[in-house]
Amino acid sequence: MKNLFIKFMVLLVMASLGTSCQKKVNDWDVDPSHDRLFKSLTFAVATTEATSVVLRYTKSTAANKYIFEFSKDSLEFGKIVRTVEILADTLTPFAKSPTPTRVEYRTAFDDLDGTSGYSVRMKSVDTVTGSESKYSQLYFETPAEQLFQRWEESTDHIQMYWVPTDRITHIMVSDPVTGAALKKVTITQGDKQKGSVDITGLSPGTNYQIVIYNGEVVRGTKVLKTSGLAGAVIVPVSPGDDIAALVADAVQHGKPSVTLLFKGGGSYDIGSLTLPAGLSSISFTGDHEVSGTTALPATLNISEVRLTDLIFGKMIFEKVKLIGGTGDFLINLADDNTQIESYSFDNCIIKDYRSVVRIQKKLIKLKQIKIENSILENTGGYGVINVGGASVTLDSIKITNNTMVDISTQLMDVRSTVGGIIVNNNTIYNQASALTQLIRLDKNNLPSFFEAANNIIAGTNSGAPMKSFSLSYEGSFAGSYRTSEMEISQDFPEITMFSGSSTDLFVDPEGGDFTIKPASGFGGIGTAGDPRWW
Repeated sequence: MKNLFIKFMVLLVMASLGTSCQKKVNDWDVDPSHDRLFKSLTFAVATTEATSVVLRYTKSTAANKYIFEFSKDSLEFGKIVRTVEILADTLTPFAKSPTPTRVEYRTAFDDLDGTSGYSVRMKSVDTVTGSESKYSQLYFETPAEQLFQRWEESTDHIQMYWVPTDRITHIMVSDPVTGAALKKVTITQGDKQKGSVDITGLSPGTNYQIVIYNGEVVRGTKVLKTSGLAGAVIVPVSPGDDIAALVADAVQHGKPSVTLLFKGGGSYDIGSLTLPAGLSSISFTGDHEVSGTTALPATLNISEVRLTDLIFGKMIFEKVKLIGGTGDFLINLADDNTQIESYSFDNCIIKDYRSVVRIQKKLIKLKQIKIENSILENTGGYGVINVGGASVTLDSIKITNNTMVDISTQLMDVRSTVGGIIVNNNTIYNQASALTQLIRLDKNNLPSFFEAANNIIAGTNSGAPMKSFSLSYEGSFAGSYRTSEMEISQDFPEITMFSGSSTDLFVDPEGGDFTIKPASGFGGIGTAGDPRWW
């Protein structure tokens, strides 16, 4: 019994000592430097734009405020350029979770500078106790910003447009090749309010790099070309003028390169025009009349343009509306030993021609035919471009960034060997006319290179099926689409069928509005078709 009593007392003393030790552990003082909130488990960039970033971060359970600090350096935070405080009760979870520390938030931060590096750090705060977390931090870079929304080129000036903002200071104009600064344009308060400035004193047919700044920060860059021919004499044309006589007078005075300047909004009845001998190059250039946000082109009622000389440089049509008759060939080359540098159409409206350019079966050499940024209607009975037999030498055909409505028979009929044919980013809508085949080729004179990428082919095609070529040819239609009502009788390599009709895809195709409906589910948004409708 005595031994049991001793053992009991020993156990009691040991238990007392153990309890005493446990109390001492729990009574240790807390280091104030560790009395803080836990920082977020996640802190990362979700997306970046030119002037904004979306940050993703997880919940700090006891925090009722989050503080973000931005600095323009690499995780040094030497100079905080922006501080943003966000109350926790104003946040909506982006991704919910039963675990509080895994609830994710996303917050967008705007008014950043493009092409810039930023460090950002975040801490969580309990404003009741004053406790804070350690900083979470990261570094990111914004891509280049494009503030310019549209522009209007003329022979000696370029009007630039953007969304009105106060965060701009000046524009620099420079040579895009050498980088040499040519002009600085200070942006006035009035310019900022209207979102536009006119850059004057430029030369015709010349490329310029135009950069808009906010202080030293680049907010937009474009390389643009003034209209007209470089080094050409500019000849203003009024309705009723004898154009052939105007050109002959320029040539007589030692100016063989001529830019004919037509007033925007005006109508000119030209008919059949034969250009005089001695002319080296010519541009039919419209000077758009801007009414509000609409640029009104000059209308040229012109059935054909003929050359007198067999050797010629460039013939350019830009920013004009060309109206013909359904039996007209605007350009019709039919003389042996003709040598031409190029025919080009840029930012034109072309309507009611059997062919825009026809080259007959003659000994003809031509470097390029180019149609871009234009709208074509009711044209192409012989093909928008028609090239004769094997005696014709043609380096390239380029048809890009156009909208074509009711093109009949074929886009092009090419019987000669061409170095390359490019038909990219066009919106083709045939409803009242039948486009029998897109391209007609001669199997004995196939092009060295063919590409038809990122096009949209839509409409009922007047109930007729269409084929890609009139013969088998391995071309590329990568990134191109057709709507469901466009029946094809021959597979287009790599073309994708959109599950809906033209009215499902476009805002108002019958009214000429081919803007893609955002909710259409179209896979080519921002890549396929004429970019003007993006």
